[in-house]
Amino acid sequence: MKRPLLALWAIVLIVGLSAAGCAATKTQNAGKTLNQAKAAGAVYKAPFEYKAAEAYLKKADFQVEKGDTKAADSFAQEAQTYADKALEMSGGGAK
Repeated sequence: MKRPLLALWAIVLIVGLSAAGCAATKTQNAGKTLNQAKAAGAVYKAPFEYKAAEAYLKKADFQVEKGDTKAADSFAQEAQTYADKALEMSGGGAK
């Protein structure tokens, strides 16, 4: 009786950790894009997009810490969208 329960817990743990890793990876990718946008001058050339990406990234990081991977994933996607737009508007994406 204990082995099936133990196996179930192991599966749940593995799935949970992979989901958390996925959200954290998306958050890291959005952070990298935001840093590229900042280096390209997005703070001045696309201030709204830059600040929106920054705010969504903070929310995503907070949700990752809380363990809410669904919310973290959603906020990370929004951060990525705004960071991409900020990078594009600042001329950092077109080379």
